[in-house]
Amino acid sequence: MIDGGGSSPERRDGAAAEARMTGPRSLTFSAWRPGPPPTYVSAAEMLVRLGSFGLELTWRVRIHERGVHPELEALIEGPRVETLPLLALLAPRRQLIDADFDGYAADGALVVELQEFDSSAWDVRTRDPWLLDALPRWFPDAAPSPPSAWGAGAGESWPR
Repeated sequence: MIDGGGSSPERRDGAAAEARMTGPRSLTFSAWRPGPPPTYVSAAEMLVRLGSFGLELTWRVRIHERGVHPELEALIEGPRVETLPLLALLAPRRQLIDADFDGYAADGALVVELQEFDSSAWDVRTRDPWLLDALPRWFPDAAPSPPSAWGAGAGESWPR
């Protein structure tokens, strides 16, 4: 069962100040769930799991494989897209090799980064306490991401 939903505004407001002081945290987990048969955690599933938290965001999308997903390529250089139109473009089982989805709040602040790499794992970086708590429940193999997961200059777009 997919458990999306976010948290109440009161809980989120109280935790926001603490999260700003600690900076974003990143968790990594396998994109493949054990079977039988093994199932793939798609970008569409990741967005759905964000529930109401994700519905409020707009997304900057970077797909690193060119020519494979023409309907998504318009998003690569385009403006941010809202969650529901993005979900309409992401087939439920579509497997991407390398892709980045950066979620922005209404005020323009970066609040979550989803990074799918090598079609084998997801990295999720956020300050949001609800999401940091939910990820290990959804994906028991979620563990702190290795320092190399985000590359040089990672985190520069996060507000202090």
